[in-house]
Amino acid sequence: MPAKKARAAIRQEQIARVAMKLLAVRGWQRVSLAAIAKQVGMVTSAVYRHFRGKAEALDAVLDLVDQSFQANLQAAQEATRQPVAQLHEVLVRHVAPIVSGVPVPRIVLSEDAFTGRPHHRKRARGIYRNYLSAIAGIIRAGQGEGGVCDQWNVGTLSVMWLGLVQSPAILWLPGHSDFNLEQHCERAWECFARALQPNCSRRQSRT
Repeated sequence: MPAKKARAAIRQEQIARVAMKLLAVRGWQRVSLAAIAKQVGMVTSAVYRHFRGKAEALDAVLDLVDQSFQANLQAAQEATRQPVAQLHEVLVRHVAPIVSGVPVPRIVLSEDAFTGRPHHRKRARGIYRNYLSAIAGIIRAGQGEGGVCDQWNVGTLSVMWLGLVQSPAILWLPGHSDFNLEQHCERAWECFARALQPNCSRRQSRT
């Protein structure tokens, strides 16, 4: 990549990361390109050289979310080859940016990303659909190896996995000082992991 394009790509990512943080704090409706420019340390017109408007900036934010999810999956696969351990590793990595100040659930479920323009709504849903598909793949691998109960529906388990953090993260956002999200997710994981055990006694149809 030519040096000029590389510098532009770095600047675009910097702007997108600032936009992501402002969205998480203020909500997208109250974020302006001028506010983003101020946080980055540049004039508003310079931001327009990278993004034609807020819609394109939101596209870049959603790209960052997607990249974060894919990085979680890759890191988990590199850390361990055991499917259940991979699920836990992805969960821990999913929680980490939320407690550090980048609450992905609020970003993806924001009024612009999830209920706004059809383009953004489709993109947000696609990101989660791909993420859940990868989680389902890990679960399916676990069932194939005999480490996960094969009586449970893979799609249902993948959505339940996401629910370990998604719902509590939304509850955590308004007043997180008295709610330990990491602790809650670890406890929820323990319950979920027990349900995954291959010696499950219930027999459910995988339809």
